[in-house]
Amino acid sequence: MVSAWAPVVRAVVRAYRRHYLHAYLFISPVLVAFGLFRVWPALQTLYFSAFRVELARRRLVYVGVENFAELLHDEIFRQAVTNTLLYAVAIVPTAAALGLILAVLFTERFPARELLKAVYFAPMVTSTVAAAVVWWWLYNPQYGLFNALLRMAHLPPSPWLLSTRTALLSVILFSIWKTVGYNMVIYIAGLQAIPAEFYEAATLDGAGPLQQFWRITLPLLAPVTAFLLIYNGIFAFQVFDQVYVLTGGGPANATNVVVLEIYRQAFQRYRFGYAAAEAVVLFVFILAITILQFRTSRRFEVTY
Repeated sequence: MVSAWAPVVRAVVRAYRRHYLHAYLFISPVLVAFGLFRVWPALQTLYFSAFRVELARRRLVYVGVENFAELLHDEIFRQAVTNTLLYAVAIVPTAAALGLILAVLFTERFPARELLKAVYFAPMVTSTVAAAVVWWWLYNPQYGLFNALLRMAHLPPSPWLLSTRTALLSVILFSIWKTVGYNMVIYIAGLQAIPAEFYEAATLDGAGPLQQFWRITLPLLAPVTAFLLIYNGIFAFQVFDQVYVLTGGGPANATNVVVLEIYRQAFQRYRFGYAAAEAVVLFVFILAITILQFRTSRRFEVTY
């Protein structure tokens, strides 16, 4: 009996292998590119984190975990980690909430709706550096628009980027403005995927708009929310452009973030090994946060 089925089983296995061989051949260019530009640099960074690079002598000096031990006592790095965490905690939920509010508003029909969608999405497709230069002028204490508006409202002007108390908040406001349009578009796509029958049934049962939002819209958008929290969270921990342009990490490291600190150590102080150790810490931190968010988001998965 077994011998009768053996040729059939071998034929299925050969077909299965041919199928997967073709699949791997098709994706091989992507795998090669991913390995060259993602995996290999990451492995090199991990390797250099155990060395002290001496450019003058063109040699590597093995130091083991000395770079990581120095990080524990580096007050500037701790300040950068704290600022990065504050930045992520502030921007991720705020940008997601504002994106959801705008998406719900834009599901209603009103004049110039499509134009306003484009206006809110425009910051996402605008160069971060160019937008940051514009906001740098808007934050100018003497000539900026924001202080002009405060004066019109008979409120005291703010130093914005020049004060240790307001500089990080100013960067956060810019980043929220830059991010909320993308979140809005993703939420609109999620809203359009919810079957209209759910709202019709809820209306027949006497549920109001607020009840429908809490009982139908918000639970069914949970996968979208989880995606945006992970996506925005990863980019929040990698923030660099806007900080570099707006404040350069100042004043007094009040807006210094981890990626900017890595850049300073590597390309201004030429401490490549130390910068590699900082990059490894950042990688581990992002990986841990991402795994945690993935596991948390599974609890809120909804199917319909």
